[in-house]
Amino acid sequence: MKMSARWLSTLKWLVLCTFASSVLHYADNLLLFDQYPEPPWINRTIIDAFWFIMTPLAWIGYRLIQRGSHHSGTIVLMGYAACNLLTLGHYGYAPMLHIAPRINAFILLEAALAGVLAVFLTLPYLVRARQETDA
Repeated sequence: MKMSARWLSTLKWLVLCTFASSVLHYADNLLLFDQYPEPPWINRTIIDAFWFIMTPLAWIGYRLIQRGSHHSGTIVLMGYAACNLLTLGHYGYAPMLHIAPRINAFILLEAALAGVLAVFLTLPYLVRARQETDA
């Protein structure tokens, strides 16, 4: 599946924005750990390790797509988007109204950008499927 330069540019910015939102959220979570609702088994080391495991997926997925491996890159970037959506798990440990507005903003920004990234990656497949059924 060959993608246009405009599509690749948009993808690059979506990946960068999602990455930046995860930096904000994870840095805040590590620095102000006690303010975040977390499961009892989690600690700073686990959060830090997870971020360092998930973040390379952004670069790997983008590079795969850029080099023409669209399907593989999409799978990797969908994994990255899913990792970013896990931030919503904070709400399983405290209702939104009991969480500081700053924390809510970081959680919701990261989740929203991950959702937009996932939709953007899915659209070419939906368009292609529609074209195949119309033919």
